[in-house]
Amino acid sequence: AVAPLIAAFEFWNVPKYWGLFAVRFTLGLTVVLAFCNFCRAINKHFGAETADFLRLIITTQFHFLFYASRPLPNTFALIGALIVFALWLDKDYSNAVRVATATAVIFRCELILLFAPIFLPLLLTGRLKWSTAIWNGLLSLTVALGVTVPLDSFLWGRALWPEGEVWWFNVVLNKSNEWGTMPFLWYFYSALPRALMASLVLVPIGLLLDRRLLEIVAPAVAFIAAFSFLPHKELRFIVYALPLINLAAAVACARAWINKHKSTVRMLVGVAFGAHLLVNLAASSFFLYASSQNYPGGEALGYLQYSQRFDKAKPISVHIDVYTAQTGVSRYLHLYKSWQYDKTEDLQPKDLAHFDFLLVGTGNNLTEEVEKYSATHRIMFRAPAYHKIQYKRFKHFPYVLPSVKAKERIAALKKL
Repeated sequence: AVAPLIAAFEFWNVPKYWGLFAVRFTLGLTVVLAFCNFCRAINKHFGAETADFLRLIITTQFHFLFYASRPLPNTFALIGALIVFALWLDKDYSNAVRVATATAVIFRCELILLFAPIFLPLLLTGRLKWSTAIWNGLLSLTVALGVTVPLDSFLWGRALWPEGEVWWFNVVLNKSNEWGTMPFLWYFYSALPRALMASLVLVPIGLLLDRRLLEIVAPAVAFIAAFSFLPHKELRFIVYALPLINLAAAVACARAWINKHKSTVRMLVGVAFGAHLLVNLAASSFFLYASSQNYPGGEALGYLQYSQRFDKAKPISVHIDVYTAQTGVSRYLHLYKSWQYDKTEDLQPKDLAHFDFLLVGTGNNLTEEVEKYSATHRIMFRAPAYHKIQYKRFKHFPYVLPSVKAKERIAALKKL
């Protein structure tokens, strides 16, 4: 969609990172449009007030919008999931099956764990015929495989079905734990509270006020519970469930707001429920500040290129290690055509001696890591990154405030 714009940027020598902005803006806008379509269905079946509060809740929470523009398979799958949710609420089950199948086959196969508890009750109660589901599922499966297998095989240079390999790696081989593991209940005691923020308190209230919500929220909870069996856990893996769970909080807010004029107590409840959005906003602002310090690699490369901007036409070589590449460096930040940006892994210090600059990072002791290269390179500067949240105490109101503590994680080294 943005390919013509990227070509124009290259023609006019616009810095590459503007291409990244264009890509992320387009992806984020697509997610927002899919969410707005979901809210249209909420407006139709639960009322305008509920739809409005759902928009406000999602807007004031951090993680949904944080992932909305990130070029990850989960983000593309989120678009499909939101479309499925809207079709499900509108009782357009045939198209919902088609979109659900295509989304799981092309983008994220784990969505089967979310779509199964959505469609299984429809099948068991006869609202969706088995023959209709099987026919539309097979049709969509054939088309989706016909698109993803040839295209991705061409791009990767070998025959493959990407989501098939993901499923084999994560489920059959169970190797996802190589990227770290979390306790079984981590999604419930850590991820969901951070994602839902103050709105989490209102979810059980909404479930009590509207029994229809149980059929909508239960598949999301079942999905998270089933996904908890996978040792490797990340919040982005359950981002699809957030709109469904937040719907219960939106119903609670809408009911309280509609009835606020009936008594003083209901007025206070309505204002309190609405004010929880301010708590979300404050927490999101803090998360935004903390997350802005999570990309020292990008900052280090950006500052290195700026400090050497007068040499941008020279054949300068830069080696970027794994830690740096994982914390904000992408090809969009390779600004100078004459520079060589090398990301070869597992090189020894002697193999890096000929590079003009090194970007070296670690999650442990940076001084020890830098010392390995002291014979050939010297330190130019260090880049700090988020380390932990600490709390400052005061003798007066507000008594306690959280703050972000940073720690030097990456060093830029220059050849002696």
